[in-house]
Amino acid sequence: DNPYPVGFKLQDVGFTVKVEGNQLLKTRTPKGVTVKAGGSELTPVKVTITYADIMRLIKDYTAREDLACVIDIDIVIPLPRALHAIKKSITFNYTVQKKIPALKPSFGIANFEVKAPTIDEIKRSLVNTGKKNIEPGRLLNMFQGLLDGRKTSPADILDLTSLDVPLGVSFDVEVKNNTKARLQFRDLVYDFSINDAKILAGTTGKTVNEGNRSVIRIANTFSSKALGKSIVNFLANRKGAYQFKGYSSVKFPDEIKTSPLKLDFDEKGQFAIK
Repeated sequence: DNPYPVGFKLQDVGFTVKVEGNQLLKTRTPKGVTVKAGGSELTPVKVTITYADIMRLIKDYTAREDLACVIDIDIVIPLPRALHAIKKSITFNYTVQKKIPALKPSFGIANFEVKAPTIDEIKRSLVNTGKKNIEPGRLLNMFQGLLDGRKTSPADILDLTSLDVPLGVSFDVEVKNNTKARLQFRDLVYDFSINDAKILAGTTGKTVNEGNRSVIRIANTFSSKALGKSIVNFLANRKGAYQFKGYSSVKFPDEIKTSPLKLDFDEKGQFAIK
């Protein structure tokens, strides 16, 4: 806000960000924003701080619920040339204080199940793909054998991948915050891969929040066309590697943030079929 009868331009803006008294970052941002006489101007400034950097500063991070964040700001305004002999610029200082949650989420996959298609789903796929001469019962037996981990020949797999038969998949995503901050996951937008083969993508809102732990139940389907070598090996070995990435809307206590925050995640690990 500029209450004075003369306009000015911001020369630059400086930031010093401290968490619990420890300096996290210091930077200067040239702005060049002009504020008219008797007017006001809104200029957004984005400062990104990572929880990994904060954890390195705070020794008892995991035992904390929130942290005190202080941002010291100085705004430099150049003075008219007529005053340069006295002073070239004038600086205004401000301090902003904010509480931020201590956040250290971990993700895990549990209760993973794959269900074979029904005989009706197989029949519909045979009609849609024009392969009415294949016996539906034979295909159902092949699907069940594959999902049970029985050895399947490459020719049989080729038959299955030539169809578009839905396979049901369900699993639990367990998210735990390893600090004392309370989190509530509202929804989840995700991509799910097994042994580097993407099989699922979707959105879910079925979440159970229990203290600092949330369990998100995912139920979806993928096509038999996705039964490549990596997925077949996973089914045969009953275990494999997963990648679970996407974002969720997370609700913090109102005293920290009233609106949900978008939390990105990209988790990798090992898991087994139930």
